[in-house]
Amino acid sequence: MGKSWIYIAMATIIILMMFLLTIFFIEINSIIALGNRVENSLIGAGWAGFGELDLERLSERIEGIDDAATREIYLDKVRAERIVREYIRENLKLDEDYIPKEDSYITNKSNPVIIDEIRVFNPDELPVAASNGTLITRTTIQITAQIPMDIKGVGFLYAKKTVFVDIDSFI
Repeated sequence: MGKSWIYIAMATIIILMMFLLTIFFIEINSIIALGNRVENSLIGAGWAGFGELDLERLSERIEGIDDAATREIYLDKVRAERIVREYIRENLKLDEDYIPKEDSYITNKSNPVIIDEIRVFNPDELPVAASNGTLITRTTIQITAQIPMDIKGVGFLYAKKTVFVDIDSFI
């Protein structure tokens, strides 16, 4: 009779461990899915910034954009950053204070999305290393944001997401 209780206890522990592991994998899957959706939304916002061309700088260019070596474009940094911020708010469904609205897919609705950096790299500044060390060689918009998340077993934290949208992905 004594050994059967040991087997029952071991089976119970194994079942409990499998249950907790399943919850862990489900949570990891939801975190990855949220990260992918946020990344796609940030990339879309970056593409919107590419519509803000610096026409004065572009009019000075001799070569056309049909050649890959000379197709660099110049962006109006101020307007591009403003548009990117607007699209981030639209794509992530954030209010004026960057707090997710009720219809946002970001699950934590009480803490704001923090935009750490929106940086426009024009051809006259290149090559240059971005703030995270990535080498930038083409016209690029870098977006770094922190997304509020509630993770089971861990609690609240911010997940940092950095995306680079460059001329090659835009054309």
